[in-house]
Amino acid sequence: MDLKELWKTEFQPEIHRQMWDSAAQDYVNKPIPTLEGHSFLKQMQQKGVLQKDACVLDIGCGAGTLTLALAPYVKQAVGCDLSEKMIAGARSRAAELGITNASFYCLDWHSQSLESLSWEKKFDVVFAHQTPAVSDYDTFDKMVRCARKACFFRANTRRHDGVLSQALAQIGIRQDNAQKDATIAYAFAYLWEKGYEPNIQYHKELWHPVKTLDAQIAWTLSRARLCRDITPEEERVIADYLRTISEHGTITETITTTIVTMDWLAL
Repeated sequence: MDLKELWKTEFQPEIHRQMWDSAAQDYVNKPIPTLEGHSFLKQMQQKGVLQKDACVLDIGCGAGTLTLALAPYVKQAVGCDLSEKMIAGARSRAAELGITNASFYCLDWHSQSLESLSWEKKFDVVFAHQTPAVSDYDTFDKMVRCARKACFFRANTRRHDGVLSQALAQIGIRQDNAQKDATIAYAFAYLWEKGYEPNIQYHKELWHPVKTLDAQIAWTLSRARLCRDITPEEERVIADYLRTISEHGTITETITTTIVTMDWLAL
């Protein structure tokens, strides 16, 4: 079996769209990072690819914080995401900040053709930062095909969400990260087979994100639906469990993960 057959995912756009729409407000309010203060952006800067005449594509841009952070350093910064609320937030923020060289597109990277966008070899730098938008052979291949000069790819692996795992376990769902963890191996295999020589870095991180109870319930139910259909009774079980562990209407998650970053020059 070849790599294209091995590296597949069952992407469910409507569930992902609802999930990220529900979380959009949290991301829209996040501060825009500096190049020096954000390890991923700093790595891009150190590689010398952020030139004043460069066009940059951010795949799965969310609320556009990285796209907007890069805009002052390049000719054009483009972000795309399937969440309408994320894209609306990114456009609004660009307008508020007076950033005129950032553009945002609402599209599903899994189903979108490059031909319809005329994005083949259009961008000097293309990147995907911790996004489900790039998660299988076809989505990774499209990312590579967009780049004229360089690509950057960062993904979570070996991830464990403590609260989410316990909540899903209440209805018998066990988190399975095998496919996500295999993404790194498959991505390297793709690049190596095609003649690229990617640089790879990885490090461990510990996060403690805080959500309101309602936001955590919505997020957890969406994650459950990505695993299988759930009944109204199962929805109630999850919501009741989260209520029992909430404090003053909020829930603090504990996430451990290994962050893997790849970068490579276009051929």
